Amino acid sequence: GAGFVVSAGSASGVLEAAAALDDAHRAGLRAAAETGHSVNLAAPAAEAEAEAPMMPVWSMPQGAAPGLRAKAFLDFQNDVKVSDVRLAAQEGYASVEHTKRYTTLGMATDQGKLSNINGLAVLADALAAPIPAVGTTTFRPPYAPVTFGALAGEARGPLFKPTRKTPIDGWSDANGAHWEPVADWRRPYAYPRGGESVAEAVTREILNTRSNVGLLDASTLGKILVKGPDAGRFLDLVYTSIMSSLAVGRCRYGLMCNENGFLFDDGVVVRLTEDSFLCHTTSGGSDRVHAWLEEWLQTEWWDLKVFTANLTEQYAQVAVVGPKARAVLETLGGMDVSREALPFMAFAEGALAGVPARAYRISFSGELSYEIAVPAARGLEFWDACLAAGAAQGAQPYGTEALHVMRAEKGFIMIGDETDGTVIPQDLNLGWAVSKKKSDFIGKRAQARADLTRPDRETLVGLLTENPMEVLPDGAYAVAEPVAAEGPTRTIGHVTSSYFSPTLGHSIAMALIEGGAGRLGQTLDFPVGAGGVIRARVVDPVFLDKEGSRQDV
Repeated sequence: GAGFVVSAGSASGVLEAAAALDDAHRAGLRAAAETGHSVNLAAPAAEAEAEAPMMPVWSMPQGAAPGLRAKAFLDFQNDVKVSDVRLAAQEGYASVEHTKRYTTLGMATDQGKLSNINGLAVLADALAAPIPAVGTTTFRPPYAPVTFGALAGEARGPLFKPTRKTPIDGWSDANGAHWEPVADWRRPYAYPRGGESVAEAVTREILNTRSNVGLLDASTLGKILVKGPDAGRFLDLVYTSIMSSLAVGRCRYGLMCNENGFLFDDGVVVRLTEDSFLCHTTSGGSDRVHAWLEEWLQTEWWDLKVFTANLTEQYAQVAVVGPKARAVLETLGGMDVSREALPFMAFAEGALAGVPARAYRISFSGELSYEIAVPAARGLEFWDACLAAGAAQGAQPYGTEALHVMRAEKGFIMIGDETDGTVIPQDLNLGWAVSKKKSDFIGKRAQARADLTRPDRETLVGLLTENPMEVLPDGAYAVAEPVAAEGPTRTIGHVTSSYFSPTLGHSIAMALIEGGAGRLGQTLDFPVGAGGVIRARVVDPVFLDKEGSRQDV
């Protein structure tokens, strides 16, 4: 059965000999009975001199001279002395909570377990007040016991890492989504149908989006409003390109670097009005980027008249992608989404299918594409409307893997794939997005350092394997010389993204390779597994529609 504890004698507060023995006898009888034994023993008797109750002597030796009292310690952890508490009372810190803060009595990790009864009694004595009138301080854990569950319970099971879900999450769950974690979100990796494997579903989603129309739940993108008369000036300082020259109603791709010049986030910036911008960030970057903007505003550029607000979860965002995307939006009705009214990299506000909407004409796939932001509460309604309106055009949802393959076909980079905290925009052929006219931006000075300007830095290239059906493993190293039977060899870079491209019918990869631009046409060795080598030719990283004609129709 359950265990039990019986205290006896002075341990249970009975201090005189006769009473202590009697208490101990009764405790023994109880213990015997609880364990199923029958005992018939008389209680031992004892005689003792009569004792008066304990005297409340709170500092020893009693009546000591001031010199001795000065070093009588109360709180051994915080070195609080009797004299400190008396001084607190003398200085007017008569409230018990004030004394605590004046002396740090009971503030240590024991929360007063060792000292507070004595300390409060000394205070009462100094104030010539009864102890109950002085009161007690707040005892926090571990003085007031807490369960391990209270400390660790929130980090168990599904609570270990709370999952963020988009307004369309429920629909995806009910329609066979194969999930993957993306930062704190869960996102559909693909939507297998019937007896499809996940890989077959990805292939179908890519081909359908490239030839008909695909729908992507892009609600996880960070959306940060930057507003105020100095918003343009501020964004010029945090992005590598000039944002203040952006016209109202237009979009611009932007890069953010840290103080060391290294790329850490990217996204499309939209100028909503003369004094407000909406900055899109990566799915995993919204909170980090918002904190970054606030840190600079609060500690460095506090004189700029700018406010920021993280609106990520206030909007659902649906990407309508593919050659028939415009037809789907025209079926929804309510906005002019023609090429003339809404050209590439423009934005318009209005309503689609009766839902208030912002339409951004931006493309991460290289296809004709619109990203539509609607109020989060109406996100699912809008998604359903898109599916219904797109049925005649063959609209199908697609997941994150199709998104990744299509962006790689276009040579678009992903933060966290092509970047690792040591990569600058120039390494990724994004020098065009780094202003040479601006006097300053975060990372500008760092990018002029010798190590970041040397010509043999690893830069972004594309790779085509000799066997077009063979896919390079992510992270595979390129070596300087063909792999010999023995002896070390120098690595000159690594694969950052690698996929089989259903659009092109062969594998594609992107890699960071030493002096990459000068190696076009070279064939490199990538040792993989036990003695295996995959050979691949260095090519331009844009594998599809270099001119951009598909997205600008």
